[in-house]
Amino acid sequence: MTRTWDSVKPSQRSQFPHPLLAFGAKLGQISEANKAQHAAESKSLISLAVGDPALDGNIPPPTELMEKLDAAVQQERANGYSLSHGSLSVRQAIAEYWARWFAPSLPAGTLSANDVVISCGCSDGLSMVLGAIAAAGESILLPQPFFSQYTMTCNYFGIQPVHYPCLVERNWEVDLEAVRRIVENDHEHKIRAILINNPSNPCGSNFSRAHTEAIVRLCAELRLPIVADEIYAGMTYNIDNPAAEVPFTSVADIACGATRFVVAGASKRFGVPGERMGWIVRVDPTDAGSEVMKGILNLSSRYYIPMTPLQVALEECLRTTDETYFRHAKQVLCENALYLFNALSKVSGLSPMKPSGGMFMCVVLKKEELEETMCDGVAFANGLAAEENVHVFPGEAFLMPGAFRLTLSRPLPVAEAAVGRIRAFCERHARK
Repeated sequence: MTRTWDSVKPSQRSQFPHPLLAFGAKLGQISEANKAQHAAESKSLISLAVGDPALDGNIPPPTELMEKLDAAVQQERANGYSLSHGSLSVRQAIAEYWARWFAPSLPAGTLSANDVVISCGCSDGLSMVLGAIAAAGESILLPQPFFSQYTMTCNYFGIQPVHYPCLVERNWEVDLEAVRRIVENDHEHKIRAILINNPSNPCGSNFSRAHTEAIVRLCAELRLPIVADEIYAGMTYNIDNPAAEVPFTSVADIACGATRFVVAGASKRFGVPGERMGWIVRVDPTDAGSEVMKGILNLSSRYYIPMTPLQVALEECLRTTDETYFRHAKQVLCENALYLFNALSKVSGLSPMKPSGGMFMCVVLKKEELEETMCDGVAFANGLAAEENVHVFPGEAFLMPGAFRLTLSRPLPVAEAAVGRIRAFCERHARK
């Protein structure tokens, strides 16, 4: 058979775009199409779509981290390769950091460098864990609502997502009975793990210690490995009592035989998403996940991704950065959450949900108060971009229809300006 250029086609694996990037591109096109009108009305773009703590310098990284990063570059002592899964000393620093902040109940020395793999941000860490724990045609349990990155990653590996419900009436706790039913009905044992996201994107929830423990113990009983997306670990707050310390419980902090792969990173808590520094921490008392860990190590060598200068700079900061620094980010998020919740609660057609962790708030559309054409998240987000040049992500991208998600990381004056435009939009499209 003669080869022709017509046979040059993309792989099936490459045909799954990131849903949020696709929605973001669409919102950009809508704003561009209405650029003249926005200019005439002095409506510059306000984006509450992407949760980037570095966007405005509103949540800056530790000064010491930037100084050490500058020094590592200027002194040219970090220009070479590191191990594909990260240097030994940095992995040890991550193990100590996670144990100190988020797993103090573990016996001293439980976590070591051998339990840590450095990744290109949290997203790449999740990709490596899912790719190592499930084969094409097998399944992963994913929450609903969820962060849409999970679907794209599953599609890449040919993994079949199975969604379990999170209960809105219980602040988005996992429906444990539903998880049990799903797993017990999986007679072919195709479900290889469950993914937990806490604090949640997009829900803004923060599980109690009792609920986290219930999840871990159920998974131990079901012999179901846990993949825990904890990128917002420690970023918790209480808008009803902003001065209160709000605990966060990692799945790593529960004394139990469950196999756990905790995925997190420096992006959010240290305010450096662009530096792409994530990690995987294995908590595995029975060593049942050792072969999966070998698979993760194999996948880490796809390319030499850990940024060597950042590894050098972050190593000491993981050990020395204290609550004084971390408190600032929580104050920014709490202040914005308090303002946005109170302000949007007064807008006809909107029902914001009170966040308690992470960088996002979800807002449910009141269909009885809005025009029928604006009662789904996609139509609402598109209309808001066209008329007010404000970007929010529709809830449909998170399996949360009839809602939208907005970030809490922008400066308060930006949030105030956005609320004014959102209010005007909702008034314009109120049900008559």
